[in-house]
Amino acid sequence: DKKKYETGKKVSDVEMDKINLSYHKIQPDLNYTICPTPTKEK
Repeated sequence: DKKKYETGKKVSDVEMDKINLSYHKIQPDLNYTICPTPTKEK
């Protein structure tokens, strides 16, 4: 992937809280899985 990506973008605490993270038992500060966010049924 040779695309140029924007850097320096700040993410608020509120935005971070919306990310569905599953932390691993070993070194959870370094090991985690980003899980899909459930969507509302229509």
